[in-house]
Amino acid sequence: MFKSASRRLMSSQATLALGRAPKAPSQPPKLAEKTPYPLPTSSRGVERRRLDDMHHGIARYLKQLTFAPIENPSRILELGSGTGAWSVEAARTFPSAEVIAADMSPLPETLNTLPNLTFKQMNFLEPFPFRPETFDVVHMRFVLMHLPQPDNYIHRLASLLRPGGWLLLEDVNHTLLDANRPIGPGVQALYRGYREHMHNQGVDPGVGARLKNMLETSKKFSEVNEIVIPCYMNPNSTEDLALQELGQILKYSIDGVYVGIMDKVGPTGGITPEILRGWRKEVNDPERDLRIDMHLTWSRKM
Repeated sequence: MFKSASRRLMSSQATLALGRAPKAPSQPPKLAEKTPYPLPTSSRGVERRRLDDMHHGIARYLKQLTFAPIENPSRILELGSGTGAWSVEAARTFPSAEVIAADMSPLPETLNTLPNLTFKQMNFLEPFPFRPETFDVVHMRFVLMHLPQPDNYIHRLASLLRPGGWLLLEDVNHTLLDANRPIGPGVQALYRGYREHMHNQGVDPGVGARLKNMLETSKKFSEVNEIVIPCYMNPNSTEDLALQELGQILKYSIDGVYVGIMDKVGPTGGITPEILRGWRKEVNDPERDLRIDMHLTWSRKM
């Protein structure tokens, strides 16, 4: 599956196991409003399907939970658990570990899970409800780009880890690149609205490209590792069938992000149906070589 050591990969999600999801309390009023997450936070409907499709597409591509050499962890935390797929796989992979899935929205009631998995509803902008240095693994995927001051957040995440524990951060550089030519007016128009909306929220949609530097600059980790995955919008951009499938999954997932912003915040999100049509025309142009890079990191705390 790999062309070379520089081959770009991503961390896995997973299939579901036996059991029922733990019951979670109803979402407190305005919990989601306190967090600059631009999409619907319901664990049902279109957004759940989008997240599940993305999770399982990544799982098929990567075929493992993480590149970090994790051995016998006792406590694992996923911040931003979404539909719970990664947390379920972590619970299956490490059955003797306590796994905590944390998010603004409860896990789906229909989710199959395991006895060593529990759920914690929380707002990531507020103080963590966990004692410092009590986790062996902390995982976040596509969450840091929605949080203000991500550089400072690295320190908060590191505080949760025991010495020698692993921080698994994965995010995108939300910038379409075209190997053949400059991006077209359709993509440019969408990006103007999208980036203005994100920056108005005080968050960085391109944080993925800064992950490695932020982790190293924090001085909290004895080692910082990174792999970058090119997610091609055009299947003809690569002969690798696995990358072709991953690129198509991410293309439709990203499209769903824009639809979600348009539906949730309306014109203030800077994305209109006309702008979305222009994006779709260009991103599906077989003559273009568009891609978005994903950044996967695994760092060991000192």
